[in-house]
Amino acid sequence: MITILKNSLTNLKGHKLRLIIAFIWIIIGITSIVFVSSVGNAMSAMVKQSFQSIAPRTAIIYFKTIDEINNDYDGVEEPTTSNAQKQTPSQALNQILLDPFLTSDIQILSTLDGVESIKPSSKPVQTRPGFYGENMVFQDISYFDKSYNGQFLPSEGNKYKIIKGREITPSDEGKKVVVLESEAVKEIFGKKDPIGKGVTIGGNNFEIIGISDSNVTYDPIEKKFKKRTNFDTSSPSSYTTNNGFNILSGNFIRDNTINNITVKVKEGYEIKDVSESVVSELTSLHPNIAGEYKIQDQNSIQKSTESLTQGIDKFVRVITIVAMIVGGVGIMNIMYVSVMERNKEIGIRRALGAKPKTILFQFLIESIFITACGGILGLVVGYAVTLYSKNILPFKPIPNINSFLYAFFAIAITGIVFGLVPAFKASKVDPIKIIYK
Repeated sequence: MITILKNSLTNLKGHKLRLIIAFIWIIIGITSIVFVSSVGNAMSAMVKQSFQSIAPRTAIIYFKTIDEINNDYDGVEEPTTSNAQKQTPSQALNQILLDPFLTSDIQILSTLDGVESIKPSSKPVQTRPGFYGENMVFQDISYFDKSYNGQFLPSEGNKYKIIKGREITPSDEGKKVVVLESEAVKEIFGKKDPIGKGVTIGGNNFEIIGISDSNVTYDPIEKKFKKRTNFDTSSPSSYTTNNGFNILSGNFIRDNTINNITVKVKEGYEIKDVSESVVSELTSLHPNIAGEYKIQDQNSIQKSTESLTQGIDKFVRVITIVAMIVGGVGIMNIMYVSVMERNKEIGIRRALGAKPKTILFQFLIESIFITACGGILGLVVGYAVTLYSKNILPFKPIPNINSFLYAFFAIAITGIVFGLVPAFKASKVDPIKIIYK
């Protein structure tokens, strides 16, 4: 065995260029395995961390307005929720923008069969104070991806000309309704009819009940509307109730508004069934609300996360196989060339009594030696590349024991499998044909 090792090393020293080329093949393959495996570990860790706060056997119940539902369906299909189906345009026009969740709901929902606990999620309604001037406030008006910065005045004590819809009346006090000026409507909705739609103003949802004419202004002296000129100091304004104006100006902020609820289901109950019973109860508790209660099953998110991480692992395995093949083909080619160049040497050794298995072992040892040395260099280079990539990639690759196990496995398989074929061919050389060739 020692003689075989010496012969193998002597032969490798005599073909340094071939040895360097073989090392390059192996280093590229092993570096790819270490790097891709480290990136896969980082991506899996990021996915798991993103969803680690998800509690098991829970579902989140949230609310979508009619406009949000219609936007989702894009006019192709009708919403399936009974509340959304029952609402007519005239009902939506006069719909009070009620809160979809109340504190009193929590106690009622907690008594439903299969419910272990109900946890409300709350935050202040006012998310961004507007720029407040004397009896006016400036706030952003948002409708999906459209936005417009508008001036708002309380409807009480101010005159405005309605060109579509209706004006604000004392019965609207306590409701979140708004009359938008026509310039804002043009910027946000274009030619679409905004009446009855909901817009977000300073983090609060308001229903549009009317459109005021931006091109006219009220003259308190002559007590009539006049066409707006360049000399007018006042800007076109939108109007809301006194209560709505106080919300937008920051004078009145409602705390503890419930945005959604988290339902934890008891063991032995189906999450889907319990969640649907909660939605059914909410629908009966809020029969006049314009919109739809939605269910987000946390367990399904966890399953999706597991599927995603499994997909990443499969991807890493595929890269490992490809890298093994790349390195293995290089080793096989190198060893085949070596066998062809040393045909006469092999024939003479066979004629002098060398057994086929001795020849096979010698070439197999050479293959394993090249693979092992190249693999170790590949591990070092792969680790260095992984460390350097932290400065380039938006996330931090994680080289761990799995990365090196993948690489070690690739080294062993590549050296044995791809070196065995040329080694077997060398052991079957006919010494008579070779010597007298």
